[in-house]
Amino acid sequence: MQPPALNGPILVCTLGVSWAVVPEAYALLAPDILRLYEHHPAADSFYRAARKLGLEPPAEVWVVTTGGPAARSSVAALSQCWRSLPGAPPLRVWMAAGTDNLASAEECERVRELTLRLCLHATARAGPERVVLCLAGGRKTMSADLQLAGSLFGCAAFLHVIDAGLPEELKKPRPEMLSCPLPAELVKSLFPVFLGPSDRSDLVDARDPSLTPAITPEHFPIPLGPADQDGADAQPVVLVEWTPSPPALVRAWEERERQKATLFAGHIKSLLEREQHANWFGLYRLPLRRIERLRTTRLGAQHREWLRHLPKADLHCHLGGVLDVRAQREVGRALWDELTRVERERAREAVSSLLGAGRWPPQWSEHLRSLPNRAAATAALLVGFSEEALTERLFAPTEPRIALRDRHTLGFRAYELPGELSGSALLQRETAVREYARQAYRSLRHAGIRYCELRGSPTKYLNGQAMRFLTVFRSAISESHRGEPGCDVRFIIVADRRRGVEQIKKAVDCAVRAHRDLEGFVVGLDLAGEEGEGSAVDELEQALRPAFEACLPITIHAGEGQPAESIWASVYRLHAERVGHGLTLHQRPDLAARLRDRDIAVELCPTSNVEVVGFRDPDEAQTEVCAEYPLRTYLRDLCLSAVICTDNPGISRTTLADEFLRAARMSGVLTVWEALALLRTGFEHAFAPASVRAELMREADAAVIEAIDRYDP
Repeated sequence: MQPPALNGPILVCTLGVSWAVVPEAYALLAPDILRLYEHHPAADSFYRAARKLGLEPPAEVWVVTTGGPAARSSVAALSQCWRSLPGAPPLRVWMAAGTDNLASAEECERVRELTLRLCLHATARAGPERVVLCLAGGRKTMSADLQLAGSLFGCAAFLHVIDAGLPEELKKPRPEMLSCPLPAELVKSLFPVFLGPSDRSDLVDARDPSLTPAITPEHFPIPLGPADQDGADAQPVVLVEWTPSPPALVRAWEERERQKATLFAGHIKSLLEREQHANWFGLYRLPLRRIERLRTTRLGAQHREWLRHLPKADLHCHLGGVLDVRAQREVGRALWDELTRVERERAREAVSSLLGAGRWPPQWSEHLRSLPNRAAATAALLVGFSEEALTERLFAPTEPRIALRDRHTLGFRAYELPGELSGSALLQRETAVREYARQAYRSLRHAGIRYCELRGSPTKYLNGQAMRFLTVFRSAISESHRGEPGCDVRFIIVADRRRGVEQIKKAVDCAVRAHRDLEGFVVGLDLAGEEGEGSAVDELEQALRPAFEACLPITIHAGEGQPAESIWASVYRLHAERVGHGLTLHQRPDLAARLRDRDIAVELCPTSNVEVVGFRDPDEAQTEVCAEYPLRTYLRDLCLSAVICTDNPGISRTTLADEFLRAARMSGVLTVWEALALLRTGFEHAFAPASVRAELMREADAAVIEAIDRYDP
């Protein structure tokens, strides 16, 4: 059994007649324990070089040597020196049986086998990034063996101690001499050099049982000596006699070199066979060990900033809920500055009861909606309170925001309530539309959104001038993009079930026209609103027919609050190419299989799903009685295409990075690799034209690899 991983680096040395190279190498990495170079004129530069490579004091020192009398004498002197070092880590020494002066090919082969096995075990226990190989000891063939081991298994650095003509005192030093600072006249003859790091070879980690055994510590064992001990009984020096046993690691490596083309092809094939969802192409070109780390590392809160910088696509984001309170106040200020003095006075008067209230009455939103100049009144509220005061008034009445549809007296309206000072409440003047677009773009870009499909109801904005709204909004988005490139914003027009079939027809006609006339800005149609309300499926099918005829991509809110039959009707009767939420899809495995086979994506919005429906989140005790979130079932059992979205990031006080973290918590476990695949699925299922989507994915693929190189999660 492989011993547990070490909480620290391992220094691996080879040893011949001159045993002093071991403390000389160790002192460079642990100057607080062994101050050997204290009087060296270049000591500070040696230590800076070690720190630059991220080298830390070793947790253990491993030594490879031969089994002859000269080597045994060196080991005895080294052991005596080591036992005199307070705080020194365990020293493990392996002697290759049947070797002496390395005067034959057989002897050299035995030492090479021992060296490779030790370095294999060292990198397995500490990780390649925490193994330092010292090339200064033993014969040149032993240094060559260590260099080979570093090129195979990887290492943090190679260390060499060059001598510029050793004085007699250092050629055969007394053990006690090397347990304390060397005199200046002696130590100046030593010149340490750091090289590296060295990358691990993919041939080590490639798996293909038909060719050669896997190169793992289990396949090539080596005795580690007595078990580690703590306290006063700990053994500072462990000596192990080693006799080689088949299969030979050197032979296994040579076989892999001969078969490397077949080996790599077989490994990538087996990797792809395990994939349920395609990932970014660039990831498959990473070193195999890094791929495995990505596949096994659990996504957690420590990855939040990394997630924020990754390129992301948000395919389900409502215009009316995209802005947080700070951004809403900026839009309110822009609108307020445009109003005349009389308009301001009337606006303040219309909401005077709210401006003077510590808490707003339950009917405040209905009062605001009933005002003839709702936009001006909304602006009066936004500029009349601080961000903190507004946040308290908007959110406190619906806390805790869990399963609001069933638990709150207002039902679904309780979820929407914090958005009453946003969306159509503001978007009635062009000044507000432009500022709203600027604030939305800025928020999306800051959240790392590379592509976003904002969805809204243009017939509700600019007093019903839908095409004028879309033209102004697109112009403002384009202006923001020119100033700060980085986010491609498109638009999906919402047809609201709650407004009746005639209004749905108007929204569809607007979508068809805008899709045709606005050069790719409007990319789809969304049928939204609570599923249990509004028109029957037959009426909806007829109302959506112009969208079908115009080949307009369609996404439909379904399966959020209704059984899976609602999703069936959306897919089979209303031709949805994506399903908004789709939380009940697992009720119909046959329907789920159909969505999988047709590659129809499900738009999941974890935070809004908790707030509206209620799902278990281990970070929120009040969700304990809620149902399990279906993401894991969708990804691993049903193999569905799922995209993580925000829904209403301002209303839910979230970002897309936070949605990924919440999805990971709620699904039990989500690996970094799975999260990256989910990111790719978002771009894959965008409604943008294929040429645009392909270019976005090429750029995002390169950005993902850059992000992983900058910060390896």
